[in-house]
Amino acid sequence: MTTQLAHLVDDIANATHALSEAFSTPESLTFHAVRGEMERLYAALEKFGFIDASFAYLAERDGAGSVVGAHHAIQYFVDVLGFSRAEAMDRIMRGKRLFGEPEVPPQPDEPAEDPEAQARREQEEERRKAEARKARAEARKEAARVNAEKQKIIAQCLRDLNEHSNPGFDALHSLALKEATSRTPEDLRAWLRDQVARANRAGRDYDDKKDPLAAWKKRGVTFGHPDSDGLARMVVTGPKAELSLFKALIQPGYAPGTNTGVDPSADTRTRAQRGFDQLMAIARAYDAEKAKRSHGVCSIVLSLTLEDLLGSEAGEAFPTNTGTDLSALDILRLGLGKTDFILQLDDVTGLPLSLGATRLASVHQKLALLAAQGVCAWAGCDKAAMELEAHHVLAWKDGGRTDIDNLVGLCRQHHRCNNDARDGAGNKGFVDINPDTGRVEHHPADGSPPRTNETHGYHTSAGAKIRRRAKRNRRRGPTQAVLFPP
Repeated sequence: MTTQLAHLVDDIANATHALSEAFSTPESLTFHAVRGEMERLYAALEKFGFIDASFAYLAERDGAGSVVGAHHAIQYFVDVLGFSRAEAMDRIMRGKRLFGEPEVPPQPDEPAEDPEAQARREQEEERRKAEARKARAEARKEAARVNAEKQKIIAQCLRDLNEHSNPGFDALHSLALKEATSRTPEDLRAWLRDQVARANRAGRDYDDKKDPLAAWKKRGVTFGHPDSDGLARMVVTGPKAELSLFKALIQPGYAPGTNTGVDPSADTRTRAQRGFDQLMAIARAYDAEKAKRSHGVCSIVLSLTLEDLLGSEAGEAFPTNTGTDLSALDILRLGLGKTDFILQLDDVTGLPLSLGATRLASVHQKLALLAAQGVCAWAGCDKAAMELEAHHVLAWKDGGRTDIDNLVGLCRQHHRCNNDARDGAGNKGFVDINPDTGRVEHHPADGSPPRTNETHGYHTSAGAKIRRRAKRNRRRGPTQAVLFPP
């Protein structure tokens, strides 16, 4: 099978190269001359959605993450194939839905002293699993005829399906794939949304009653990426009861003049703007109370140098622990103009030297890591500082101290990928700090050269900016006294 696959891939690779050469000069081609063959090509490429899902299932099942020294197959797709994490997760989930073992919602527990009821419960569960397996087998046949775009639409719509919907996930998934062969993407989305709504309304739990927690289980908050104007979208999904409370809290802010201190007649804000300002007032009130309990720990931390402030231009933004860059105007509007601490970085390596504080926070070392590296230190990772864990370069169990010169910030996933023993077990590498450059380096298990994080988020941290200046000036070693001696 491997040899046959190699020949097939060789044929596709050679054909793709030849097609690329043929289309490199479109001036010599006409649409009508190539139309028929290109339609045949696109029809053949539709099967790649099925191939992608199957390969992703193999990668997840067989531990592809170990190829790059990670736990999860997602990292393989990111590091080796260059996918985004979202695309990698999408393919893995499609693979599970087509080839994995179906998961059916659990039934309510029967009384332990009733063996007959327990037997009925097990029989019912096995019957439902058999139905799900049959539906999944049918879905697998249909998926080979449905392109990746339509499969993504199906996956997105089925996220709104309740746990106890009728029909269930696998049955509706199989039906949607059948419909996808004869519907346009837009029509497929509209049709499937209606089917999901019907299935949710018909859903019952196993006492033949409506599942009271169906909406609660799908609650969530998601944040989009900022656009060119600095605007980002926040989407809140929740049960109507909780959102009614949310609306009640926002309602007072719609009154003109609220949260501004100006005369209501002079308030020119729109209703939507007043609602947003009320939401921010609620958030600030919560943050103020949290800061009081946590001894002054702020929610948003900025990473910038004095040179940044002195040489900044209007609109220039600085990195924060949230992963969102803020301008000077943003800082003032959020009330972050005052500081509770001063962190001194070495002016050559960009590593923390000392920390002075008016109110020392329990997380001051994490704040230092934010300034030194900005995002997760693992090569290629851009997880924001607020998602990081403090990792001991020399493991705690091996005598490593919880001092800033023995700590780097790693996201939860890459923290688990680090091999503290540094023996190459599980094909896992380790991170270390280069004493000459101050950079955090990932050393692969195979002994290949260490890799550093070259993402935009890493290079906009205060520590990275200091290292670049020091390199340009070709200065060696610390040149300033420690402001806050231990």
